Amino acid sequence: MFNTTILIGIIVGSISVILASLVGTTLSYGVISTENAYAEKQSSTSSMTEMCRSLMSQVPKDVVIKTISRQQVPVGKEASFVLVVTDKITNKPLANADVLLHIEEGAPMAMMNKMGTMGMMSMMENMFNAENIGDGKYLVKFTPTTKGIYTMHTHAIPAGKSMMSMMNNHMDIGIIVK
Repeated sequence: MFNTTILIGIIVGSISVILASLVGTTLSYGVISTENAYAEKQSSTSSMTEMCRSLMSQVPKDVVIKTISRQQVPVGKEASFVLVVTDKITNKPLANADVLLHIEEGAPMAMMNKMGTMGMMSMMENMFNAENIGDGKYLVKFTPTTKGIYTMHTHAIPAGKSMMSMMNNHMDIGIIVK
């Protein structure tokens, strides 16, 4: 199993390096007008945002992630969700996967749409592990603070796979808070 802090550090570091290279490329053109530099930076950031959106909207490649809990919960009370993670080919439970999550208020990609790549980095920094409760089941708890729609960004890393597989095994799960 991966250490979550190290894993998130690697991911945030990788995104930072990509962003730095995009900004560096923008600035390496020499003295350009402020408008051109700004437009180039926006284009680079937009490309990164589009790449992240593309990765996040794909069907998981190695796993099936589903919830067996109610997805409508009351505001202000701790909610618990049980996720089942199975191997996509064998349909067997993945008992030793790392299941990382981030729960955001709003529809999928709301933070990304509002903040671009910085929203993605913020999301990665606030990820946490689901509790492995055995037989491919993982427990997630959180307390919603306002009524509305929430998105539980769920990433599964099968045992023996690299941390990059989390981007290939992502599922957004909607939560309604009343």
